[in-house]
Amino acid sequence: MPNHSEPLRSGPLTILVSEVRMVCLESPGDRGGELPVSLVYDPEDPYAVAVVFHASEGDVTWMVTGASGPAGDGDVMVWPALTPDLDGAVVIRLQAPSGRLVLRLGMPELDDFLGRSLSLVPWGTESAHLDLDALVADLLEPRG
Repeated sequence: MPNHSEPLRSGPLTILVSEVRMVCLESPGDRGGELPVSLVYDPEDPYAVAVVFHASEGDVTWMVTGASGPAGDGDVMVWPALTPDLDGAVVIRLQAPSGRLVLRLGMPELDDFLGRSLSLVPWGTESAHLDLDALVADLLEPRG
């Protein structure tokens, strides 16, 4: 069962955070076991979920999408588990120049998190939570 931390407030919107454990699926001798991570959903960025890994060198954040079918192209890919030993889970592959990490997240933890995120931003209303004017202004701002 996931550990729910207190919701964080960002102005009038709530940022959802769940502490879960993911299982490393490869390199068991090097990295095996469970990794504690935070799943973070910010209604101001309604199309993404952040996965925050808590490392001794500091937190590392990856942005993720997709659970009902393969998603992602490049650094982050997510797909439903397709083998009986991983049934009831999604697989997340993180790829970087220094290597890759393949993780398993149980569907009960993911379903709980997604259900709570949908209570903040119902399916199909994501675009109403985007501040496109601020995004365009940021993109047009000269960089030094």
